[in-house]
Amino acid sequence: MTNPTDKKQSKGKVVESKPIKVKIICAIIGLFANMPEFIGRVFAWIFAQCSRLFKTRGYRTTITNLELCMPELDQKARKLLAYKSLKHTGRLFIEAAKIWRKCQGERYIGNIYGDAEVKASLAQGKGVLFTGSHIGNWEVALYYLGSNYTFHCMYRPPRQQEMDEVISSGRCQNSTAMVRGDSRGVMHLIKILKAGEVAAVLSDQEPGRGAGVFVPFCGKKALTMTLVQKIQQKSNANLFEIAAIKNANGQYDVHLKPLEIDQDLDELEYATEVNKCLEQTIRRYPEQYQWSYKRFKTTENGEPNPYR
Repeated sequence: MTNPTDKKQSKGKVVESKPIKVKIICAIIGLFANMPEFIGRVFAWIFAQCSRLFKTRGYRTTITNLELCMPELDQKARKLLAYKSLKHTGRLFIEAAKIWRKCQGERYIGNIYGDAEVKASLAQGKGVLFTGSHIGNWEVALYYLGSNYTFHCMYRPPRQQEMDEVISSGRCQNSTAMVRGDSRGVMHLIKILKAGEVAAVLSDQEPGRGAGVFVPFCGKKALTMTLVQKIQQKSNANLFEIAAIKNANGQYDVHLKPLEIDQDLDELEYATEVNKCLEQTIRRYPEQYQWSYKRFKTTENGEPNPYR
């Protein structure tokens, strides 16, 4: 009997083929995409309640991150914020499915703030490099950019090769082009930014060792990528932060904010300034941040992993 999991090496990384697993995931995405909004809200509530009741890995990681980043909160406030964050994450599953499968990104977009500065930069022939964090709804942010600009987004491919196709097809409904986070992808982003186009790179993802520096992030040192600075230096693009933040009406207001950071700072100073900008947004809307991501897994000087 053959093993349904086929593995192959791709530039040092293991790429897996798991068609059955991906088919199940696709079926769940299809279910979420057709789910009425009120049932989606119930699902998010159940997801958060079960996470808290059974102390899932996501819940434990969320609590650990809040202990590290918001020590001023007492235990009751920390648990309440964890619940709100996980409830928001539950809604993201439904919303992402509707955007990927039903092309319903437009329905989630509310007000736009800061687009005049972006258009002014592009009118001068300068490319615009967006960065941001896992706050609000990243899928809505990508949909907005792809619907309004010639847009290229760098991403980290999933281990399952079939899932890569699902993600790419879901996000590439408009002008969006997904670019792999390898050396060829970096060169592509630099090229299109020099041509006066638009690109995006998430800054709060943990890079590999040698591709980042340890600087403060929400009060705790975190391995932070230097890639954004390198792309900006080589393309001379203007740097903006993007965040799609849920408003009282259930839509997402898209905030586009220019980041006035000297691209010639040394790596530590530049990464520190980027993290400060992201932290301001996170602390303003902490319940919409993905605290379940293991942001501090890689530690400095042999310090223990806080998630163990």
